[in-house]
Amino acid sequence: MALFELREVTKVFPNGVVALERVSLRVERGEFLAVIGLSGSGKSTLLRCLNRLVEPSAGQVLFEGADVTHLRGRALRQYRCGIGMIFQHFNLIERRTVLENVLVGSLGRVAVWRSLLGTFPEELVEEALRNLEVVGLAEKAFDRVRMLSGGQKQRVAIARALMQRPHALLADEPVASLDPATAHSVMRYLEEVNQRFGMTVVCSLHFLSLVRRYARRVVALRAGRVVFEGCPDEITDEWFRHIYGEEAQEVEIR
Repeated sequence: MALFELREVTKVFPNGVVALERVSLRVERGEFLAVIGLSGSGKSTLLRCLNRLVEPSAGQVLFEGADVTHLRGRALRQYRCGIGMIFQHFNLIERRTVLENVLVGSLGRVAVWRSLLGTFPEELVEEALRNLEVVGLAEKAFDRVRMLSGGQKQRVAIARALMQRPHALLADEPVASLDPATAHSVMRYLEEVNQRFGMTVVCSLHFLSLVRRYARRVVALRAGRVVFEGCPDEITDEWFRHIYGEEAQEVEIR
């Protein structure tokens, strides 16, 4: 049974933009799936449909075989808590410490008063420190986030997502703003989480070199439609030009 499944999912935004058009996709438990395509092709919308941050206009979203398309209220919040999300621009609190930012990932599991006062149980603090060890930042636990590099901030975001004890990680262009060497560093930690914990990772990317190095399977979108699905080494030059058109050479550089 697939961990996620999209069945004929369409998303039309209020301004009339069709972000996804009848997309069907299975994401297997434990795989590392890359979603590629030009900006505006629907990558971010696809990821946000998986964790229900975006409401599909039509079709179904399934999780472990159960239809989660119409979850509301507490059930929807619980569902989202089980899926870690990593964003391009980190979404960290710059004035807080690294440890405090990581602990934010556990808010769904602590009393509201504790989160407001910033007093987390000792076992959660220990868990946060272990997750910082996973991403190689344990020694930075008490540094302010504003002191970190971009790559380090993204690794903090990964540790924060792990605090949710998620079934999967969804990474929305997590290395788009990073230089090539730092991008590989961040991708290696996502690979580590995937392989060490068997955690499903769905990652939207722009650069084919990263896809070929880290992904086990690739889905390509163009204008909201799936135009390719297969292994990274099956993306020929012809397929690549079909996916990216005139921008193929620029994307290939990295």
